[in-house]
Amino acid sequence: MSEFFAELVSATTSMIDRVGVDRETPASGMAGAIWTQLGDAGFATVGVPEEAGGGGATLADALAVVSVAAEQGALTPIVEHGILAAWLAATAGHTLESQTASAAAAGDTCSVRRHDGVVLLDGAVAAVPYAADADTLVLLLPAETGVDGSSVAVVPMSGTGVTVSDETDLTGVSVGDVTFDEVPVVFHGTSPVTLDEFLRRGALACAVATAAVAAAVQEQTLRYAAERVQFGRPLAKFQAVQQQLAQLAARTTMMKVAVDAAVDAAVDAHETTEDPRMATAAAKVVTAISAHPVAAAAHQIHGAIGTTSEHPLGRFTTSLWSWRDRCGSEQFWADDLASRILDDGVDVWDVIVGRRSPHDSTQTTDRSPA
Repeated sequence: MSEFFAELVSATTSMIDRVGVDRETPASGMAGAIWTQLGDAGFATVGVPEEAGGGGATLADALAVVSVAAEQGALTPIVEHGILAAWLAATAGHTLESQTASAAAAGDTCSVRRHDGVVLLDGAVAAVPYAADADTLVLLLPAETGVDGSSVAVVPMSGTGVTVSDETDLTGVSVGDVTFDEVPVVFHGTSPVTLDEFLRRGALACAVATAAVAAAVQEQTLRYAAERVQFGRPLAKFQAVQQQLAQLAARTTMMKVAVDAAVDAAVDAHETTEDPRMATAAAKVVTAISAHPVAAAAHQIHGAIGTTSEHPLGRFTTSLWSWRDRCGSEQFWADDLASRILDDGVDVWDVIVGRRSPHDSTQTTDRSPA
């Protein structure tokens, strides 16, 4: 993280507080006013290189903005736009000039071809977050034969030939399937980014956001248990509730520790003994597997009031349920960790303690979450 980390967190918090967050659940869509403010202030792309129009900050700084927005309950495409789309375009030498972009790994589901000097895109991608809100979609595609890395296609979402389904996740945010029929692309170029790297970057950001949301759930639940009086004493004085609060604290702490380790490993990959690939996979598994118990404990303690659409708890628990499978499910990343042992020959003890194995393979197999 940079020397401006604390100031960045404080400024992001103040900005969101000033605009205000409508936490009714489900939401009518993304928090447009907050997103505009983040974009105008340069916070939406703070982690993108300066030469690509970003702030040039570290990944840790960019993830701090992700964490603050998630903990405040602001539904913004900060992960999709800044952490993935603008970054991915920059790796291909393209500056993304977009107000709201999303990103997806298309794999073999999309293809590009040239016709009369124009690059056209055909195919489909499923479950794209903020698909209905985005004016641009940045796709990671397989490279052409004989070319290393991948290819990147930047596609306008408002042109003819683009169809977006109207599904939403539990928070109310668009998560639609997108189909392309001879859609002209704005940019098409090669990138050194592999599918594995793209997925892991997205998984790390999602794990950070999930851990932040869990912290917000814990804080709300602790406050409610202390203030709500039942049978003449606060809920927090009942032993059964105390046990639930203890389990909630253990889960959220475990999520934070796993995420902090993964962020440190990703940012200081050359200065730490921890394998950033394993650390990210572990963080995604821990946050995904803990999301449901954290949400369940909070709703049990809040009772019926926590399920009402106007109560703020719903914004955070629906985020936990929605985000646990985004950027790869618990099973996907658990399988990824297992493959490091069974296929790559990494020592089990090195996986447990988060240490780079001397036998660690430098080769990775690109896989997409089902």
